[in-house]
Amino acid sequence: MGKPPDMTERGRRAAGLARFFRQQPDRIAALWRRMRLTAHDAEAMQAPLSQLDGLVEPFIRELGLSLEGEESSPWSRTKAVLRLSPERGARALHEEFSALRRCLVDAAEVLGGGDWEKERINRAVDEAVDSAVALLQRLRDSRLEGPRVPFGGLVVEYFERPSSVRHVPPGARDGRTAMH
Repeated sequence: MGKPPDMTERGRRAAGLARFFRQQPDRIAALWRRMRLTAHDAEAMQAPLSQLDGLVEPFIRELGLSLEGEESSPWSRTKAVLRLSPERGARALHEEFSALRRCLVDAAEVLGGGDWEKERINRAVDEAVDSAVALLQRLRDSRLEGPRVPFGGLVVEYFERPSSVRHVPPGARDGRTAMH
């Protein structure tokens, strides 16, 4: 892969993109969360807990360091928790990473990043997706090989259970005696 851009106008914009990723990952993460919410049924009023929630900001911050020239994998440097849900499977991981990729590439375009930055972003997300899917597959069969690019944080298996909370409309009597 080529070297980072020099300090021409384009290089200054690329440096600004890297600084933005490092210093304000929460802004891109907020966009990613909004995208996830709009992708889910409006009646649900809430998307299911993301498998990537909690690691998006550290990953974006590490991606910023990569855009500044750090050679090691941002995924391997990310110190966070990755929740893997066998129930949701690899498709859900692909969907979440796809939304994150769109947010990152859009941010790069808006902030003046060029082909070099987009290549770095895409490579980092590809490594993350491949690693997360390999880890998910390994949960199902421990004989499988681990990921080519290891994750730098903690991997947990996320068990989803249906809610046992019963919704009672306001004003309806549920048979319990009110205590005042």
